[in-house]
Amino acid sequence: MNETPPQLRVRDLQKSYGNNAVLRGLNVDIQAGEKIAIIGPSGSGKSTLLRILMTLEAPNSGDIQIDGESIWTMPNGDGNKPADEAHMRRMRSRLGMVFQHFFLFPHLSVRQNLTLAPRLVNHVTSEIADETAMQLLEMVGMEAKADAFPAQLSGGQKQRVAIARALAMQPDIMLFDEVTSALDPELVHEVLAVLRKLASASDMTMLLVTHEMNFAREIADRVLFFDGGVILEDGPPEEIFTNPTHQRTQEFLKTVLEA
Repeated sequence: MNETPPQLRVRDLQKSYGNNAVLRGLNVDIQAGEKIAIIGPSGSGKSTLLRILMTLEAPNSGDIQIDGESIWTMPNGDGNKPADEAHMRRMRSRLGMVFQHFFLFPHLSVRQNLTLAPRLVNHVTSEIADETAMQLLEMVGMEAKADAFPAQLSGGQKQRVAIARALAMQPDIMLFDEVTSALDPELVHEVLAVLRKLASASDMTMLLVTHEMNFAREIADRVLFFDGGVILEDGPPEEIFTNPTHQRTQEFLKTVLEA
């Protein structure tokens, strides 16, 4: 049993949209440096968890802590109160997220997309921001496109720039939400190659919502199977993919792998 306190702790997380309960008391602990693949059917709460972590959505109840500090509440005397914007901004700065649809600024060059937030938010000098941007673009194989604009890039290239842009903020935890699902099939491999490189070379904690089962099996330390707003199964990739405990997991994997 791991005695190290988790970097990320989720407790009894609940989220509903009207009468639709998307998360139903979610609980999970994630250690620093773990690579977590999150799989499951559409609507099972995978992306909702990431959006709540990034404070893009508010939970109905429950708690999320990073290194023992709550994202959504802050100390108030002997108790807690709802977090103010400054607290949430500080907590949010510890996380980076890459979405399905890139969200690059179309009027900025690739280089400018990477340097804008470090300069404005982290108050990094232009020289350091530019140097870091070029190092990250080299890592994702996009240094030759530093002065191109998003409209001049393929979908795979845009997603690689989006990954570099998130890394430019130097987060402790990286969240990836189905980052290949909007790409043409022939472009998927170039983005997965970047994620493989990042997973193997970095000690950064990574949570990846993905439908790429072979990729999840290859890079993850643990696989979480979501169904109906809870984590139905949590274990090493070999265990989840080879000998899943729950019938629902077996059915899901059979359908996905046959497809």
